[in-house]
Amino acid sequence: MVLRNDWSTKDLKEDLKVMEGDLKKLAQVITQIAVQDIRIDNLTSLMVNLQHELSDLRRGDGWIERIRNDKG
Repeated sequence: MVLRNDWSTKDLKEDLKVMEGDLKKLAQVITQIAVQDIRIDNLTSLMVNLQHELSDLRRGDGWIERIRNDKG
């Protein structure tokens, strides 16, 4: 029994080149997603800090008051 294979070396090489290009594009996308994830984490941290500051201001902590000396 003989099995015939329709694959040629040339076709396989072409398919491999296409896959390599696709993998490079995928690697770029994954890198961009990782960068966006870091940026989102940083923005989340900033939001938490702003919420804490706002909470402190609501309680009266952190207000800057000006003292007036209106002695004429």
